[in-house]
Amino acid sequence: MRRSQIVATLFLATIFSGMSLKAQEISYPEKDVSEFRLYIEGINELKGEIRIAMFDSKEKYTKDPIHAIVLPVDSTTIIWTQEMLPFGEYAIAVYHDKNENGKIDTNLLGIPKEDYGFSNNARGRFGPASWQDSKFMVEDNFYSTSIKIK
Repeated sequence: MRRSQIVATLFLATIFSGMSLKAQEISYPEKDVSEFRLYIEGINELKGEIRIAMFDSKEKYTKDPIHAIVLPVDSTTIIWTQEMLPFGEYAIAVYHDKNENGKIDTNLLGIPKEDYGFSNNARGRFGPASWQDSKFMVEDNFYSTSIKIK
C-alpha cells in the first residue's frame, strides 16, 4: 500500500469513526514518479546473489539506503525494476555476493575480492565512489541505467 493510500485510509477512518460506515481505501494517482530500471552487467559466474543499495542523499550515502535488494544470480545481466520511484537525486552501490555471506569479501588490504560497481560506473580510489561521481537525477516517467560490475 502506498503512503498516500495509507494516509487517505487513516484520514477517512478518523472522520467516520463515529459512524457505522467502514473506511474505504482511496487511491490517488502519484505525481512525479518514475518507472525505474537498473541493468547490472558484467556478471561472470552464475552463482550467489546481487546486492543492491539505493541512496537518496549525500548524508545517507553508503550508510542508510532507501532500497536494499537481494536478487539471485541467474543470468549474466540482472534487471531490477522499481515501479514508483519519486523524482529526485539517487546513487546506487551494487556487489556480487558469490558466497552469499551477506558482506563484500576483501583481502588483507581491504580490497574487495567480489565484483562491485556504483551508478555512473564511478570508481573510488581508496573506498567507495563518491556521492558526486555516483549521483544521478530521475526526472522522467521512465528512467533506466546500467552498472557494470568489476
